[in-house]
This record gives sequence, C-alpha cells and structure tokens, in this order.
Amino acid sequence: MNELVRTAVACQPLDAVARLVDLLERSPHGRCAADEALCTAATELPVHEVAQLVHLLSQPPRPSDGADAILRRAAERRPVAEVSRLVTLLHQPPHAARAGSQTTRTAAGRRSVEELAELITSLVAERTKDSALESAEGFEDAVPASENDEGARAYENSEPGHSSAARWLPRLAVLGLLLCGGAHIPTGLHRGASIPADIVAIGLPALCVLMAVLLFFRNSVAPLAAGFLVSVAAMAQHVLAEFPFAPSALSHLLHHTALPALPASAAAGLAACLSLAALVYALAVARQPRTAAAVLPAA
Repeated sequence: MNELVRTAVACQPLDAVARLVDLLERSPHGRCAADEALCTAATELPVHEVAQLVHLLSQPPRPSDGADAILRRAAERRPVAEVSRLVTLLHQPPHAARAGSQTTRTAAGRRSVEELAELITSLVAERTKDSALESAEGFEDAVPASENDEGARAYENSEPGHSSAARWLPRLAVLGLLLCGGAHIPTGLHRGASIPADIVAIGLPALCVLMAVLLFFRNSVAPLAAGFLVSVAAMAQHVLAEFPFAPSALSHLLHHTALPALPASAAAGLAACLSLAALVYALAVARQPRTAAAVLPAA
C-alpha cells in the first residue's frame, strides 16, 4: 500500500494528489495512507511543488490539517537549504502568511542549533538577493514591452510543469521505445544460429521495454540516456547487417523478428530520435538558472 501511495504522489499531477489526500482522509480506513501520501509529498517532491501542494490543500472547504502536516514534516526532514527555499516561497502570494510562519516555528523547535544558524544565514542571503532584484527593477522601464513579454514566456517555459514539451517529449519517447521493443521481438529462436545471437534477440527488445517502463514512472536524464543508447544499438545492428563482413548470425537474427528488417530499423530510428529530443530538452532545462524573488517577514 505504501509503495502504491508513494508512486501515486510522485507520478500524479499536484491537483490529483490533493484530491487523493482528500478522499483518503474521508475514508474510514484511509487515514494511514493519507499520512503516507503527505509524508512522501513533504520529503520527496521538489520544493516548489511542495509549496503549490500546500496551497491546494489549504483551499476551502478543506481543513488545513493536510497542509500543516506537510509543512511540519518538510521543516523537520528536508535539508536546511530546501527549508530556506520553502520558507521564501511560502511568504509569497498566493500563500497565507501563517504557512511560512508555521514552517519557521517548526524548524526552530525541531532543528539543532547548528542547523538553525545555517537556516538563518540562508534566509538572510535570500533577503539580500531579493533586495538586489528590487534594485534592478528600475531598469525594466527601459526595455520594450515586447521583450518583457518574451522574457516572461521564456521563464515560464523553463519552470517544470509549465511546458507542454516537458510533458509530451518523454511520453513520445516511451511510445517509441515500446514500438522498437515490439518490432524486434524474436519469432524464430528455435532456428537461431548460436546461443549469443538468441540472447541478443531476447535482451534487446526486453531492454527497450524496460527503459520505457522506467521512463514512464521516472522522467529523468538517466532513463532517457539509457533509452537512447538501447535504441541506437537496435538501429546499429541493422546498419552492420548490410556490410559483407557481418556475421551470419546477425542477419539470421534480423530476419526472425516481429516486423521485417526495414520497418524494425525505422522503429529503432524513431525511438532514438524521440529519446534524443527528450534528453536534450531535459538537459537544457536542468542547466537553466532558477531565480525567484525572496520576501521575508519583517523582524
């Protein structure tokens, strides 16, 4: 049950997670699952998604118990730098002022003195950065409105969850890998030329399907890179089979797959292109600097 809840929190959209917590809290036997969902969200989701989920769980007519539980666990268990970032986000609209205050109170009561010193230093750095951003706002009037609009759109597209490419490119890569795996399913192992050839015949499509499953549940750079390498390997065997010195076992392998050699190679090429596009996009987003204004409560 806990594994199911953790996977749902990691994969579902934030509004669906909030709805799941609401339904579990209403169920007579779902309280433990709701607590597990709140704990997973507080400790494993990115900080900006934690802040968004707190806002969703604070909307009437919901009670604020779920949001309070997330804030307590995040303040207790997350690294100090992430707690500082969370406090900064919670002191910005549309969050209520009590959310950030509750997080700081929990951290003050549950963290060690060394961690509190680090947290205070981080919060002061956030305030300094905010002051610098406010000083730079005076230069914005000199920039044409069209350039301001383009910069705003570029920033929104760099935020996770705001770009359609961030959602659809990995899904297309999953479909491409499944197609590549299905196209290379062996149909004539009993006529195989050698045991290594039969191992390759089974292992290649199995790896394609495995990478597709991993990418479906965890959209990150590692499964994208692995999926790209597997699809390139599938495509490379078709290229090597065209050379005169190619082993006969390789030609035998390619003539006993679910699809003929030409459609199978096209499926491998498509999977490689889709995986590469999703990988390049993921790397580009990961390297973009994340900046935001930090507003701290008055001392």
